[in-house]
Amino acid sequence: MKTDEIKIILDAFYNGETTVAEEFILLKYFSSEDVAEELLDEKGIFLSMYQAEPIDVPPALEPKLENLIDELASKEEKNTEIKTGLNRKHLLRWAGSAAACIALLISVTFYFNNKPDVNQPPVTPDQQTAENLSEADKKALKEAEDALILLSSNFNKGVNQLAIVTSSLDKSNEILNKTLNRKKDKES
Repeated sequence: MKTDEIKIILDAFYNGETTVAEEFILLKYFSSEDVAEELLDEKGIFLSMYQAEPIDVPPALEPKLENLIDELASKEEKNTEIKTGLNRKHLLRWAGSAAACIALLISVTFYFNNKPDVNQPPVTPDQQTAENLSEADKKALKEAEDALILLSSNFNKGVNQLAIVTSSLDKSNEILNKTLNRKKDKES
């Protein structure tokens, strides 16, 4: 076979595009003594892939590997149990932080939307009653009140849902721990 044809098949082999028949052609070519000078390096590489010596595996290796795998699996289970507890704590912290941020955002928005005009004289406590407010101020006050009520109800719903999820996670963890303990007892 010509060297150019071998190079084409060899490129296809390195790209993973050869058939079994083409690989056999390469093996036959590189096993022969008539290999082109420019392909001698390729001959060593190719033949090392196909003529590897079998590796002796010690008989005691399998039980050691099984024990190592079991130890790693039990460590992973313990880490999963620890992470579940931490996740709940992080979730509660996150919910509290989110609620604080929302309350702060609403407060800042309310402050800047109802900031007194510098051209108006300051309002004394005697003058500041719901009856003395302008229609725009009454509307803004009502919108802020509605927004706070909506925030409060949604926050309460979220807290209730969080309590449900937390109790469900606790039940799932109990069942999982019981199952794992039974499995460990059976293996012992």
